[in-house]
Amino acid sequence: MIDLTIKTYIKSFIVISLCFIGITAGYTSDAVYVTNFAGNGGTSLLDFPEDMVQDSSGNFYVADWNKHKIFKITPDGTVSTFAGTGKSGYKDHNTATLAQFRNPSGITMDANGNLYVADNSNNCIRKIVVINGAAGAVSTFAGTGKSGYKNGSATTAQFSAPVNIRMHNNYFYVADFGNHAIRQIAPDGNVTTLSGGIGAGVTDGAANVAKHNGPYRLALNKQGVLYVVNVYANTVRQISFTQGAISTNVNVTTVGGLGNVSGYTDATTGNSARFNYPHGITVDSAGNLYIADLANNRIRMINTQGVVSTLAGSLSGSSTNTIGALATFNQPAQCYFAPDGNIYVGERGNHMIRKLSFQPNYGIQTLATKGISLNWAHDITKDSQGNYFVANRGSHQILKITSDGTSTVFAGTGRAGFLDHTDGKQAKFNNPCSVVCDRDDNVYVTDLVNNRIRKITPNGSVTTFVGSGAGGVKNAIGTEAAFNYPYYIRIDQSGNFYVSEWSGHVIRKITPNGLVTTLAGIANSSGYANGTGAVAQFKNPSGLHVDNIGNIYVADVGNKMIRKITSDGLVSTVAGSNNSDRKIDGTPVVTRFISPHGIAGDTNGNLFVADQNYIRMIANDGYTRTIAGTGQAARVDALFGLSGQLNNTASLIVNKKGKLITIERNSNSIRQLSVFPGYMW
Repeated sequence: MIDLTIKTYIKSFIVISLCFIGITAGYTSDAVYVTNFAGNGGTSLLDFPEDMVQDSSGNFYVADWNKHKIFKITPDGTVSTFAGTGKSGYKDHNTATLAQFRNPSGITMDANGNLYVADNSNNCIRKIVVINGAAGAVSTFAGTGKSGYKNGSATTAQFSAPVNIRMHNNYFYVADFGNHAIRQIAPDGNVTTLSGGIGAGVTDGAANVAKHNGPYRLALNKQGVLYVVNVYANTVRQISFTQGAISTNVNVTTVGGLGNVSGYTDATTGNSARFNYPHGITVDSAGNLYIADLANNRIRMINTQGVVSTLAGSLSGSSTNTIGALATFNQPAQCYFAPDGNIYVGERGNHMIRKLSFQPNYGIQTLATKGISLNWAHDITKDSQGNYFVANRGSHQILKITSDGTSTVFAGTGRAGFLDHTDGKQAKFNNPCSVVCDRDDNVYVTDLVNNRIRKITPNGSVTTFVGSGAGGVKNAIGTEAAFNYPYYIRIDQSGNFYVSEWSGHVIRKITPNGLVTTLAGIANSSGYANGTGAVAQFKNPSGLHVDNIGNIYVADVGNKMIRKITSDGLVSTVAGSNNSDRKIDGTPVVTRFISPHGIAGDTNGNLFVADQNYIRMIANDGYTRTIAGTGQAARVDALFGLSGQLNNTASLIVNKKGKLITIERNSNSIRQLSVFPGYMW
């Protein structure tokens, strides 16, 4: 069926696979995109961003070790001082910016939005009252300010270099680094030891025998299970317990790494994996763990079955923004899975915060059709009734495919020629290349060799909309106008049409009443130039996409670029280079295309490009990544787009359900790419 959803296919595949191999899902490195979020890479803003928390408005609060401050970062990345003078000291104050901290390293938030800070070198926990997003008084919540190891009331208890703090059900948990202990602060302020505190070690077991070696960061899942990274032991530990004023049934186990052994190894079991000075840890809503592996310059992942993998980063210590393992970090010291669904990483070496966004995966499925076969099909469109129409170039026909997948001839005799006719099946076309529907479900066709734009009404009557049939680039009304191999056609919200001319090297605009003008390009002159109108140049322009505000995007095949034309004809380059000979993902200036033919866009401003045997995505921030295809020419469906294979994708559209529909010339098939989160098994 042509509109068959891939949803059931994916769901069944996942269930069967999970039952068969017994592994739950987690994100793959190919699904992670790394960008800068805050800080400029110098120390003028952030220095050692050690921990963070996000409020309900999307603002972050960051404990900065070297600046002795708590910073506030708005969702757009703007950094400001929230608390602290910037000078090392120990001072409570009713005005937060006049209070003093000494190496604040951990931060968490209660249900009312108040902040709690592990003030490392002051050996205590501080509280910042937050009222309507503004900082209030800073006070000491627990600890005396002197290093020691003592349980009891908040005002008498002692800590030694506390580095992290987390909250669950109004109980606070502190990584008490100097005491090699995990401490608990009850709602009434009473401090107890949850585990450790009896000397450094890597012993698993109950509270009275378990030992930690440099407990540094904490994370709590929804069930209240606590996770801690032991820096010196190079391990990730799990602490299960029954919460209470004095928690019971405490049990410590190692879920990643081997005690006191450093290295870098991904593995299917946690004990076989190796970490090197792991500093940060966070957990997502599904229970997957993410670890900032500082000396390995990587973000690691432990899924709910204990499989350890690299989510992002490589050994190189720098700040490259890209996908997954190709990205680079410089001493990632903390990571935080935020309520917005992204992971934020604080880097000591880069003095900045990076953002890891989980990108969707695009599963590939071949849509089944019955009836008339495709024959070097070039383009596809959809009407308001759910029917698809295909420009079947090889048979010189337009096919109609109903929602049950039945394909029939809508127009064309099957022989090359030119003839308008009230009975569409008696009409003739010569290499019809592209189709588009207007709001009344009329189908418009670029009739390539006939140098005309044809119109087919819903009842199948074929007429010539514009074009005289004479090859050339002539602006005029209706059949007085001339085209030079009209290739692709698209329509905007006002009913204006846009046509790319393969041999004319221009982009034409056609008003609803048939007035043809040249929007951009120099007639019959190929080249590359940006500018307005006739200043710009194209080389064999192909696929088109018109966004919601009237910008036109062009797959400029000959220049191997994606170009943009504003409504007033200003041409610019979105991505690519005419010096390209291979596929490269990256920023606009880095990106390279092989042979971009089709282009489409979604409602979020993302562009999708049919690039030979790949589908590429240009995100709304300008970054290009490959979402489907291995590069090998074949028709292979796959649950994971990057494992599937495509065969000369000619064009694509985004339907109302957000699915990408592609036409493949060499495989004579219609493929569908459906979006779902990137999974690994």
